[in-house]
Amino acid sequence: MKVVAFDVKSSIAHFRRPDTTATQLTYPFMPPTAAKGLVGAILGIEDFVTRDQVGIQLLSPVKVVSQQLSLLGKGGGNVFNRPTTIQLLIRPAYRIYYGGEEYVDKLEEYLKSGCAVYPTYLGSCFALTKPKYVNTWHATDISLQNNLTTRTVIPASVIKELELQPNHHFQRAYGFFKNYLGDRTFEQSIDYIYEENSNPTSFLPKPEVKELNIAILETKAGETICLV
Repeated sequence: MKVVAFDVKSSIAHFRRPDTTATQLTYPFMPPTAAKGLVGAILGIEDFVTRDQVGIQLLSPVKVVSQQLSLLGKGGGNVFNRPTTIQLLIRPAYRIYYGGEEYVDKLEEYLKSGCAVYPTYLGSCFALTKPKYVNTWHATDISLQNNLTTRTVIPASVIKELELQPNHHFQRAYGFFKNYLGDRTFEQSIDYIYEENSNPTSFLPKPEVKELNIAILETKAGETICLV
């Protein structure tokens, strides 16, 4: 599989959880659907639907703060003239691995030229970012018989055994949408295991990974990546 890697970062980010109302909580890192949406913005494709897959690597520690914001001017008259609590990610940075057969070549071309059709941001329009091209590889399947080490976040459903290590702080992030079907419709959810300080994670994968439509691949640079 051909895989393109690019980096994004910003001073703040907010990836709103859809199951929150009064307080706007954020996912701890960029969801896979948001990463694909970012690719759609780069390519200028509205309502971007694809069978391509993405992997997400944390390039900075996860740090979340709560902030009071006023939504005055957002519509609805005076009803929005009140403080609202919102969670923000501070100085987030990610490496996005994008693989497949549909849009990889076009994305590589746009990234290398530094072009994007629509503004690119991390979850909310106040968190602007500029994607930076990293590299392109032809990734191959990897043996699932032994422990693997990866810097990408790992779907919890593929982990048979997690290797605990000193000074590593593992977290479970739950309730991410997995597939976008178009017209603001999603299907399936996915949980992730990640190391909050962006350290690599070692684990023994389950043998039925492919049945879950999740790819664990090795790049020519020797990196192991998980794509969903």
